[in-house]
Amino acid sequence: MRSDGFDQRRLAIGAIVAALFAIVAYVAISFVAVIVFAVFLYYAVRPIYRTLERFDLPRRVRALLALVLFGVPFLVLLAYTIGIIALETQAFIETYDVQDQVIEQALEEFDLTGIDLDELATVVSETASQASLGLLFVSMAGAISVVSATVVQLLIVVVLTYYMLIDGPRFVGWLLETYDESGVLKTYVDAVDPELSMTLFGNIVNVFITAIVGVITFYTYNAFAPAAVAVPFPALLGALAGLGSLIPVVGIKLVYVPLTVLLAVNAWMTGDLSLLVPVGILFAVSGVVVDFIPDFFIRAHISGEQTHTGLLLVAYIVGPVLFGFYGLFLAPILLILVINAVFVLVPYVITGEPPESRQTRLPEYSDGSAPVIDEPDQHEPVIVKDE
Repeated sequence: MRSDGFDQRRLAIGAIVAALFAIVAYVAISFVAVIVFAVFLYYAVRPIYRTLERFDLPRRVRALLALVLFGVPFLVLLAYTIGIIALETQAFIETYDVQDQVIEQALEEFDLTGIDLDELATVVSETASQASLGLLFVSMAGAISVVSATVVQLLIVVVLTYYMLIDGPRFVGWLLETYDESGVLKTYVDAVDPELSMTLFGNIVNVFITAIVGVITFYTYNAFAPAAVAVPFPALLGALAGLGSLIPVVGIKLVYVPLTVLLAVNAWMTGDLSLLVPVGILFAVSGVVVDFIPDFFIRAHISGEQTHTGLLLVAYIVGPVLFGFYGLFLAPILLILVINAVFVLVPYVITGEPPESRQTRLPEYSDGSAPVIDEPDQHEPVIVKDE
């Protein structure tokens, strides 16, 4: 009887714990984008946080300085860049009547081609004018709601990043010390942590740096170039150059080479061959400033080669398609977690023996080298040092 009662109490407590975990999972799923951005920002500012340690500053001061010096300005710049890209994308759609083509295609798809679009637009405008005051209040309320929600989400990102900096390593260390008797999870964390740091702080930051450099370059060119050979939609093309940097060697060239070719053709059509001079300057500057410097200098210092480049490229492409904008960060995180789980956790699940050597990297399989016992990873693991 005592055993039955004890088991019932354990089941009741277990049900409470499961319910709590379910609530936490629901909240995490609801704020998955915020959590993903916080993880990215954590790995982006952690090198600055650790660099400030040499000045013997407290953890909280270092975390605040790291966020103030890099985190918050980066988020503001990111929001500003996204706003410019959205405006120029809308201008692009209006300029080339892409929106009308989409509407007409949709009408044809639903067999509504008999509808007069001009008459429909007139009816809509008349209806809108009758309720203009109500729509104005609704629009203002919607704008205020969007702005307030964005501010709250940014605040949550900053707070989560702050506490991950000051308490994250100790919390992970406590979890592993308490529940990881075999040491396999510690090996897994030691393998995942440096790859996440290199991937998120390396490749993603390289994307934004390249995009910012591209936007500045194109706007500067437009300030001095004649209108006939000006770069159309410079912010949008700069952002595309940043995304193109995910493709090694040729990615950025897919943006500025066709651009300069089209501008050269436009200069030729005008009959003024002197316009080819600024186009040539744009080609040379783009090749050096937008392409060469970020790809060979910035990437060489902040990017790693431990995760397979092809799979990482697929993750960057598939992520935004499946999850939206935050998929650009979430998909590489999932890729790294899965790859290291295959090499570290799966052998332990199959054999029951903890790993005695580091996991074999994908590049080692690609070049045919056999797994060897090597020294521990030189990157500082997230659980070793109490920050």
